[in-house]
Amino acid sequence: MFMPGRWVGQAPDDPGKVLRDLFVVLLLIVLIVGAANGNALVVALTGLAFVVTLTARLWSALSLEDINYAITSNTTHAFIGDEIEMVISVENRKPLPIPWLRISEFIPKGLEIIGQEDEYIDYMSGTPLEESVSLGRYERLRRRHRLRALGRGHYYFGPGELISGDLFGLYVSKTNVTRHAWNLIIYPDTKPLPGLDLSTARPIGDTKTRVPVWRDPTRPAGVREYRPGDPVKNIDWKTTARRSELFVKVHDPSVSQYAVVLVEGTTTDRPWEGFRLDVLEALASCAGSVAQHALERGFRTGLIVNSTISIGGRNVVRPASSPTQMADILESLAMMRPATMGSLQQLAMANARDAIPSGATIFFVAGQLKEGAVAYVLEMAERRHPVTTLWVGREDPPDIKGLNIVDYRAEFGVGKNMAESIFGRPAMQRQLSNDAKEMAPLG
Repeated sequence: MFMPGRWVGQAPDDPGKVLRDLFVVLLLIVLIVGAANGNALVVALTGLAFVVTLTARLWSALSLEDINYAITSNTTHAFIGDEIEMVISVENRKPLPIPWLRISEFIPKGLEIIGQEDEYIDYMSGTPLEESVSLGRYERLRRRHRLRALGRGHYYFGPGELISGDLFGLYVSKTNVTRHAWNLIIYPDTKPLPGLDLSTARPIGDTKTRVPVWRDPTRPAGVREYRPGDPVKNIDWKTTARRSELFVKVHDPSVSQYAVVLVEGTTTDRPWEGFRLDVLEALASCAGSVAQHALERGFRTGLIVNSTISIGGRNVVRPASSPTQMADILESLAMMRPATMGSLQQLAMANARDAIPSGATIFFVAGQLKEGAVAYVLEMAERRHPVTTLWVGREDPPDIKGLNIVDYRAEFGVGKNMAESIFGRPAMQRQLSNDAKEMAPLG
């Protein structure tokens, strides 16, 4: 099924159009003069040229009518380093053939066209991609390209440009196409965090633990012989009757495990001057790694991030342990933009009832510590929420009383291969390795 882009009208005509129009007028004048003087040869040649010119102009005008053009793919989500197949489809839905059609697109920065790694990349747009085809009447063509994901982000494709004309190349028509229906989300990198402490403050819940914090009556594990001091309510009367000896029920210990990842999206103490792209990428990668670490250990995990998010993303993902929870969290992190939508503490307080269960373990991921956010997490610690701060800022982590700060700069490459500018602009040379986080787009 085709998903055509939206036409935005004809692009400005080329400068030679005026001269060609004057040439048509000149032919008409010569034709009239030749006919008036009875010069059959002049009339024949001029008439032929006049017909060819009018035919070329009409052909060019109709060449881009009823064209169905789209960029599609079989996937909308991928990880850094993945290869994605992109399909350019063009269909001529009219009886008039198209002798030539030139397609111009830009592949967004952060995606690489496999096989064209050495092509020039325009800083603001991306990698230019051009196709030249010809189409018969009612013909459809597809061209496939392989892309490699270099950086996290939410990528949109378009605008594109279609250029065609007549068989003789006398007239040219151009049309621009706005964004295509297909967009692509590249998840941030995640890393194992084997040393991360997953403390919990609630003694009963849904997940087994090796430490017998509390016996969960909903988790029967078997029976054993009665021992002095065992509660009478734990006696298994059916087994006791069958074996004529006292037996008690044994239950697995459990803890109620909730984890909430709070992400402070500010990357510098002077946000009006720009942002630090390496810190932004580290925030997304670190938050995703923490969420993965918690979910793999049975925690119902959620996310709260105060960065602005691309359309379709969420700043708050409620704690859950469903099979799609990790994808939901990574999608929001993939859509993080450099600016923030307000203070983290205000966002957290507004959603605390649904997003921060009582006793939930809180992981505070930050590259800058705002006074309000620090006060909020310290208050949550006083309310018996275990709190750990994961630091990914460029400077050394600050020493704040009551705040357990773990330095993760080295793990997430903060400052690696980065220009000194706080604007997050990479060095002008291209760095195509998968760990070149400065290639990540703004979404």
